[in-house]
Amino acid sequence: MKKGFTLAEILITLSIVGVVAVLTIPATMRNYQKKVYVAQLQKVYSQISEAALAIMHDEHSDNFYETKAGQKTLCDSTENCTQGLGYFLNKYLNPQIKNCATTGCLPTGINAYKTITGINAGSPASEYCAQTANGATICGFFNTSNTCMSIAVDVNGVEKPNIVGRDLFVMDIHEDGAISDYSSGCSTGSQGCEASQCNQGTTDGIYSRACGCLTSVIEAGWKMEY
Repeated sequence: MKKGFTLAEILITLSIVGVVAVLTIPATMRNYQKKVYVAQLQKVYSQISEAALAIMHDEHSDNFYETKAGQKTLCDSTENCTQGLGYFLNKYLNPQIKNCATTGCLPTGINAYKTITGINAGSPASEYCAQTANGATICGFFNTSNTCMSIAVDVNGVEKPNIVGRDLFVMDIHEDGAISDYSSGCSTGSQGCEASQCNQGTTDGIYSRACGCLTSVIEAGWKMEY
């Protein structure tokens, strides 16, 4: 009667286990990392949404762009901001690092970010940047008519992968405090770019390249399925 496995049988079994591990572990790790990015994104999304509603409540306004936040950023030499994105982030999101566009909370260089397919996507256009306590970096700017604030969020700051649609997303803040994907014009009811546009932008810059990725994640029930 056979009482155990031979050395050859054990080695074959270990080889099979090794092959299965090589094939499945990378995919498992990628799926796990996507879940981490989405969880971080959802948290920042909620923080920005709650902050927008909070400032509207505090200033007794039903229009975000009639509050101190809905104006061009104005700060003094000590980074005391009295209006605009700087004021909004500092007062309502309590950042760890203020005005951090060049102080280590974003990757540097004009091609700091890439698309999922490896195309250079540039760096965030911004008038002000700050890093939240959980390590996310938020940068933003106004459109030329000063009626729409667009925000870029890197959910893990300077840390890699620095890929649009992975750890970098873009969004707009609407008059009523609602948050949508970029390119909505902050028009009531507009969702901005459609999910199919994620990583498909042809214009250089992260706002074009990332446009649609937030919509994709939200429509999938806060999942990254691309």
